[in-house]
Amino acid sequence: METLHLVIAEAALELVPKVIQGHPAVRRHASKLGKRPGEILLDRSHHHWAMRDLPDSLKRGRPDIVHFILLEALGSPLNMMGRLRTWVATYDDHVLELSPRTRLPRVYERFKGLVEKLYVDGEVRTESGERLMALRHMTLQSLVAEIKPDKIILLSEKGERLSLRALAGELHKNSEPMAIIGGFPHSGFRPETMALADKIVSIFEAPLEAWVAASRLLCAVEEMLKGDIGPSPTL
Repeated sequence: METLHLVIAEAALELVPKVIQGHPAVRRHASKLGKRPGEILLDRSHHHWAMRDLPDSLKRGRPDIVHFILLEALGSPLNMMGRLRTWVATYDDHVLELSPRTRLPRVYERFKGLVEKLYVDGEVRTESGERLMALRHMTLQSLVAEIKPDKIILLSEKGERLSLRALAGELHKNSEPMAIIGGFPHSGFRPETMALADKIVSIFEAPLEAWVAASRLLCAVEEMLKGDIGPSPTL
């Protein structure tokens, strides 16, 4: 395996939709931040009552899930060795591309502010001009077509039960595999997302938090590659 592409799919990360931008809860929160309602991220902790009538309401408004997974992925040994690319495909059909050199804010509110700025500017660069993050309006299907992974494995509690070691072995057989993890709190993947997978895998007998699944997956791949990246904890 040369590079693992980790995709956080259908991520609950989006700006407040127009249909609820006039809701008092949204307007109060935006005013507190000194921004317009359409410039802030949808966040259930602030916009719960405004979100009640949104389609797929239970899947949306959880930027914290993406934050947790990205901290795990970008801080992993696999990423430090240049063997990981991380992508976020959002609920509203945007794709965040992250340089392996990106170091995100640890504080959640600062992370949200960074992503809100990304939605406005389209990219984040260092003072020297290196691009760390980019936002593109595209679907997950378009991202897959662009990357052209040689195998796609989707993690879901509805999938075939597979040990972490066996899962890492499946990925390791390929040069540019892709692992898809859901970036939402409830419900399941869309049928068109499931259809992308060559294999759908469950790694535990019960549903796991998305960042836990991501961490376990990355550790398993690192263990498989331990000859390249040094020793890692036994699974």
